[in-house]
Amino acid sequence: MTYTRALRWALIIGLCLVPFISFIVADGSLGGLIPNLFFPYITGKNFAFRILVEILLALYVVLAIREPKYRPRSSSLCWAFGAMVVWMALATIFSVDPSKSFWSNFERMDGYITLIHLFVLFVIAGAMLTAERWWEKFFQVSIAASMLQGVYAVMQIFHIFGFAPSSQSGARADTTFGNATYLAVFMLFNLFIALFLLIRERKNRGAWILYGIAMLLQVIGLYYTETRGTLLGALGGLIIAALYVVWKARDAEWKRLRTYSMWGLGAIVVLVLVFIAAKNTPFVQRSDTLSRFASISLVDRTTMSRFTIWHEAWEGFTQSPKTVLLGWGQENFNFVFNKYYVPSMYDQEQWFDRAHNQFIDWAVDGGAPAFLLYISLFALAAWAICKSELDAPEQAVLLGLLAAYAFNNLLVFDNLTSYAYFALILAFAHGLSSKKLPGWMFMSRPLDDRAVAVAAPIMLVVLVWGGWMLNGSGIARASTLIDALTTVNQTTGAAKDPSENLASFQKALNYGKGLGYQETVEQLFQFSSNNIAPSTSVSPTVKEQAYALTRQNADALMVQRPGDARLELFYGVFLDQFAQYPDALAHLNAGLVDSPQKQQILFELGATYLAEGDAKDALTPLAAAYNEDPSYNDALIFYATGLYYNGQNAQADALLTQRFGTANYDDQRLLQAWYSTKQYGRVADVYAARVAKDPTDVQSAVAEVILRYFADGNKAAAVAALNTLSAANPSLSTQIQSFVTQLDAGTLKP
Repeated sequence: MTYTRALRWALIIGLCLVPFISFIVADGSLGGLIPNLFFPYITGKNFAFRILVEILLALYVVLAIREPKYRPRSSSLCWAFGAMVVWMALATIFSVDPSKSFWSNFERMDGYITLIHLFVLFVIAGAMLTAERWWEKFFQVSIAASMLQGVYAVMQIFHIFGFAPSSQSGARADTTFGNATYLAVFMLFNLFIALFLLIRERKNRGAWILYGIAMLLQVIGLYYTETRGTLLGALGGLIIAALYVVWKARDAEWKRLRTYSMWGLGAIVVLVLVFIAAKNTPFVQRSDTLSRFASISLVDRTTMSRFTIWHEAWEGFTQSPKTVLLGWGQENFNFVFNKYYVPSMYDQEQWFDRAHNQFIDWAVDGGAPAFLLYISLFALAAWAICKSELDAPEQAVLLGLLAAYAFNNLLVFDNLTSYAYFALILAFAHGLSSKKLPGWMFMSRPLDDRAVAVAAPIMLVVLVWGGWMLNGSGIARASTLIDALTTVNQTTGAAKDPSENLASFQKALNYGKGLGYQETVEQLFQFSSNNIAPSTSVSPTVKEQAYALTRQNADALMVQRPGDARLELFYGVFLDQFAQYPDALAHLNAGLVDSPQKQQILFELGATYLAEGDAKDALTPLAAAYNEDPSYNDALIFYATGLYYNGQNAQADALLTQRFGTANYDDQRLLQAWYSTKQYGRVADVYAARVAKDPTDVQSAVAEVILRYFADGNKAAAVAALNTLSAANPSLSTQIQSFVTQLDAGTLKP
């Protein structure tokens, strides 16, 4: 029928659009055709994916009602994936923060809502591409997308046409992903897919050329992401594939491939040994990628931090029978990280929201059942591949892909791209092993056009209403939040009145407490603390508005998400800026209960006591932060400032001298402590050292003269020195002479 044909092609085309979602960056480009959204590399792709899957679902339901051959079929893999979706629903309901577990946030766009969409993609792809025998064509479309990404990566690395990696990835290729690791796993999947098709079309010379070019671009893109875990995963996957070929490809047709596989395994062993021997040579060290590999060690900071985080995750997983059975819920790993935070993590990211191991993440998110179900997806997919009618080398490549991806996920966490490709590979494996439903089941029988006529308008209403409910407010909030954070009018170029920003924040907050609500409140915390509270140009009325709006929504968020140390710290900093010290101390102490060894909270506690004029109580948290890990330089400096405020100068001097070789260490926090305790001579000595290092530093020279005057009261020497600096620096003469005038009048005060 005409409409079933149209539905069929719409679904196939829609599925083929999935790989191209990777090109979307929601930065307001194309003349505003693409919206400008918060976290543009993440939100644009994820909203597009969700909307596309929702449209496909509506079309698929209508088609499946009419044509039974497109309906879902049964397989162990399908039942395992479905069980995981059901189990994570329970984990979400009983999670620490069900709303966050369901919606996630703009930075990750993960959560239970994404898991549902992935399962829908799995079902539709498993039914449609299998029934239409379109998997090979779909994989070719995916390879085409990866080739474009590979060209983009080459242009970034070699700065062709002005292209360069984003600021988030440094010199590492990241194309439209904005994250080198995300590009790496995209290339990983497509590298093995290209190899799979190359073996499948091995007798086609054109295929060798096409897939050879694709694999070259994929390898280049993967290499220049400098992502060690993914590169090692790719290497490990190729080893697994080669071993499987040597073991299983016994037919005469594959004799040469078996030989190549054995030679390849030997070459890998030799290359690894050569690399180990040459890792300290200039050739290796000059290469960013190779030097990153050469730095791999069980005792380097990155590796040690991974071990520490995994241990913290284990502590959280085994905390209680509930956490073992149901976990903490998705998007709640930060509760575990904060509660079991180890002070030695001071020089790493301070607010981990993932264990950086996808297997461990699922254990923390959904307990032991989720962990086992996740592993079962790999095992059942591998089983389906091994039992399929695919040739042994084809099986080998797919098994290598699963192994490569699994190894990658031991060191990083998933993103939309890796999630979607894994769901698609699972759908392909499902198609290899699926069985028709029994004839007695309702879903095995066709329905007539009357059923379609009833279902079609219902699905249209569900699509429009559901699509808006799931995506509309999130997109609107992500766009409005950009307006709230923009301090310059994009049309006139003039500075915006802060009241306009507050109005945008209020608008963003009005979209409810779903996706992005926490991030909006956090950004409001920072905007009020940094842009409004300390500003002398903002009116008292606007400051009152900012204070009231922030407190109202902060209190609401704390009710929704109690026990979050990060939020308590943000709240405390905000209250500090508005001089609400008793309330700030209450929230900071609450945060310390949630994360007892978090140095940042202890630092802020000390600063709050000092701002309140209570130097004695400030010393306790500052000393505690230092004693947790004395190797932490910031902790030592904060502790030293506390000692200075309490008149314990000798002890502070001894600490600084032992660590830095001098008691007059140049650090703004120490300068502030010396200045506040009227140790003007010490501050002058620091400025003198700056001038000695850079004689052109006139600002420091002027500061030194004035501070010497505060220290010894020698007006004549100060005036003479300032006049000398004024004569030598005519451009600063007016400013310097104003100090001379104040000195002469006796009005210059500290």
